[in-house]
Amino acid sequence: MFCCPHCFYDNFLQERIIAISKERGTCSFCKKANIPLIPPNELFDYFQPLVDLYEKDKNGKPINVLIQQDWNVISLNTSELQFSLLAYVTEDHDIKESRYKSGLIHDKASIEQWENFREELKHQNRFFPKKVPDKEHLVQLLKYTVLSSNVNLNKFFRARLNADKPIPIKKMRKPPAKIVTNGRANPIGIPYLYLASTIGTAISEIRGHKGETVTVAEFKTKSKIKLSLADLRNPKETISPFRLDEDDLPLLYKYMPYLTMLGEELSKPITPREANLEYLPSQYLCEIIKHMGFHGIVYKSSIANGDNYVIFADNKLKIIKTEQYKITDIFIESEKLN
Repeated sequence: MFCCPHCFYDNFLQERIIAISKERGTCSFCKKANIPLIPPNELFDYFQPLVDLYEKDKNGKPINVLIQQDWNVISLNTSELQFSLLAYVTEDHDIKESRYKSGLIHDKASIEQWENFREELKHQNRFFPKKVPDKEHLVQLLKYTVLSSNVNLNKFFRARLNADKPIPIKKMRKPPAKIVTNGRANPIGIPYLYLASTIGTAISEIRGHKGETVTVAEFKTKSKIKLSLADLRNPKETISPFRLDEDDLPLLYKYMPYLTMLGEELSKPITPREANLEYLPSQYLCEIIKHMGFHGIVYKSSIANGDNYVIFADNKLKIIKTEQYKITDIFIESEKLN
């Protein structure tokens, strides 16, 4: 039996399989052809600390359900295939018959503290809040979110509505401090550069109308500059448990829901009339991330399929070109509220 990189969502496992593979062929599990292959038990040392987080309990859940629920590392779409892969990885072919529960508990206090802090920041104390989260604790957790080195960062896009003429290329960087308004990441008066992973996402984010024209600028990182970004798109998918040592793994398990909630803080839809207040908690979070030395943040778009980037210092990037687009259609879905 052989597995391949496509059997896993986890970037670290994909990289390791490619690195240690000595043959190509058809995967025994996902059936991908002409792909690097390894025997599953070569991943035993990576999976064992993860499996050790769970203990047998007759009233528990299947191990594949728990691992997918907590870490979402296996891409195989049926329980039968997931069980089969885990059995060969762990060399325990009775694993399907057992039930498990976690030996750890997710932390709920941090989530509750953040929610209380949000309300205080919006409605009680703006500059000297009393319920501010432990900054050192936040810093410790955010260190896990460093964007993986195998993520392609070659292109970024910024869109701006224009009137009759395209916007000059020199005006497609971050806005001047004197005119910048509140944003999801920036307070009023402090400009950041908002970019997107695709042209379509960039245009969607400006919320234009049908028939309007848009100037889109393409950015690239400058040579010899490596962007350090905090990746908050979905910590459960982007933070690999297999990169961590045995002390960090239980800590990450405990606070994964908290990190997931922080990512949602940046990507949740917010209406314009709510923005001035609802952006305050995400602005605070971004300020901490900037203080840690990150160059920016990547988070999921709330209105498109791509990703958004906030770059604190736009001198890390250069503009390659600008192009003109016309918005030809806008599609809106709705649901009836009871």
